[in-house]
Amino acid sequence: MLQKKVLNYEIFQEFMDLECENLSDEFNCGNEPCNRDKNRYRDILPYDSTRVPLGESNDYINASYIRIVNSGEEYFYIATQGPLPDTISDFWQMVLENQANVIAMMTREIEDGTVKCHRYWPISLKKPLELKYFRIFLENYQILQYFIIRIFKVVEKTFNIKNIVTQMREHRCGMIQTKEQYHFCYKIVLEVLQKILTLD
Repeated sequence: MLQKKVLNYEIFQEFMDLECENLSDEFNCGNEPCNRDKNRYRDILPYDSTRVPLGESNDYINASYIRIVNSGEEYFYIATQGPLPDTISDFWQMVLENQANVIAMMTREIEDGTVKCHRYWPISLKKPLELKYFRIFLENYQILQYFIIRIFKVVEKTFNIKNIVTQMREHRCGMIQTKEQYHFCYKIVLEVLQKILTLD
């Protein structure tokens, strides 16, 4: 059946039919001024109804949930753009929050002299990619004829002092009363972390 379609050029008519379909959804979030610089291309935006929200505040990333039903089976994916230098942390946050365990990169970093995807992974087994809230470790890789398989470990920096103090104050008035006490919180955490690194 597929061979017949290819030989009779039926696939071209199918494609033209797809182009004529009216899509009624909107791209308001992707077009907001504060989000425009997060889009690699201005004409490829996520629908508001299927966009992937980030965190509790539903922040923006140019990514969409994809649900496909085929032969009675349901498949769920996320489709997104190649990350920009300023959206790499957002990309990994999306991966973790959605518990995605496979990333299929369908583009090269550079095509015809144009950057299509900023490198969002470490290139060395010894040195992780350091991001604001994450460290990305390259644990192993395998170079095959047509693609590369990389195994990552994502480590998330597990506490937030401001968030902890906020929660303490929600339960008891007057916790961490002065800026000196707040500063001390950071100093003691830094000292503990430095001790841990020394032990490692």
